[in-house]
Amino acid sequence: MITNYTTLKSSIETWSHRADLTSVLDDFIALAEQRLDTDLQVRELEATATGNLSGATLALPADFSKFRRFTINTTTKYSPENIGADGLRSRYSSSNGMLKYFAIVGTNIEFDRTPDSTYSYTLDYWKEVPALTALAPTNDILTEYPGVYLFACLMEAAAYVKSDSDMERYQVKYQQYLGLANSRSYQTGGPMRVVNG
Repeated sequence: MITNYTTLKSSIETWSHRADLTSVLDDFIALAEQRLDTDLQVRELEATATGNLSGATLALPADFSKFRRFTINTTTKYSPENIGADGLRSRYSSSNGMLKYFAIVGTNIEFDRTPDSTYSYTLDYWKEVPALTALAPTNDILTEYPGVYLFACLMEAAAYVKSDSDMERYQVKYQQYLGLANSRSYQTGGPMRVVNG
């Protein structure tokens, strides 16, 4: 059963039927976590940042992975429109006022203007999957969705050993576990477990 960093590494070797991958298992896990950052949208990764905004730029949280929602908390809450960097350039205003548009550019949120006063904000986002290491041997994602973690790692192993047939097989299983995780996250029920077989 996969319960932590050590048992995940052991399962990667078992499922891949390879004992010669020990030196690259950490790479597989790190690459799998990057994939999960892109694909996984589960309750355990939801995060919220709040603060006060007085400029035309706001730094994203260090653990930011994907955007969900940005709200200005005035007497009536409102959300400026996310229009992308190209759209923002054509709508930039040199006069201060209510924020209407924004874009995520690098590690910042950039707005169409400087606000006319200091505004309270709420940023809802998906955070990065916390990295597994020997010093941080588990996280909520591994605990709740070990199958997603395992098959993401096995896809990296298949790419490393250049096995198209394994890649295809692991990709199918990964998509199955990913779909279950993303849909189950907003329903009730217990954690998913990997069954060897």
